[in-house]
Amino acid sequence: MRSQRRYVAFFLAASIGALAESALGQPASVPPPRGRIDLTAPPPPPSEPRSYHMHDGFYARANLGIGSLWATFDDDHPSGDDLRGAGMQFSLDLLLGGSPSPGVAIGGGLMLLGAPSVDLERGRLEQDRAVQAAVVGAFIDGFPMPNKGWHFGGFIGFAGVNIEKNANDDIQETGGFGGAFWFGHDFWVAGEWSVGPLLRFAGTLTGSDERSVDVSTFSATLAFTGLYH
Repeated sequence: MRSQRRYVAFFLAASIGALAESALGQPASVPPPRGRIDLTAPPPPPSEPRSYHMHDGFYARANLGIGSLWATFDDDHPSGDDLRGAGMQFSLDLLLGGSPSPGVAIGGGLMLLGAPSVDLERGRLEQDRAVQAAVVGAFIDGFPMPNKGWHFGGFIGFAGVNIEKNANDDIQETGGFGGAFWFGHDFWVAGEWSVGPLLRFAGTLTGSDERSVDVSTFSATLAFTGLYH
């Protein structure tokens, strides 16, 4: 009886040892994971800069306005008085350029203005003469918010001023420098087109090589502007 118990105990011990060795030698395999949903997403495409209703790229502006012109002619007259006067003037501006960065435009242009009737006075002498001025030069126009309409700009260049010839003097053509600054608001009417009002102040300082004369003009213009930008 004892021998049978020993035999059974030995058999159990041997079986347990074999199972332990098998477990240590070959670990139980882990069942494969069940199916999962792939939640990963591809990276977004690179962003494209906004171009609709954005002041950027090619710039073309035309201004048509009306305002007042003040003119002074210092021609060393014996009386010591200058010839001064003012009158209504009409203006046309053409500006072409491009944008080095959104909201900023630089380029060149032409400013023209003409006053068909300027009431000039020197003491008791009164004259009614026409005055024209032209400026060719460079400009800069900036939009503090590139997708909005408010803008501020300036212009500087070479100027010429002509005055209607009169029998009392021969002042007719003068040359020199001129400039302007303006501000306005453009309202979008299409993807790249806008229109709106513009207030411009311009001045010239010119002289004549033939005579010792200095001519200065100042103008204030309210213009209607059309812009492609």
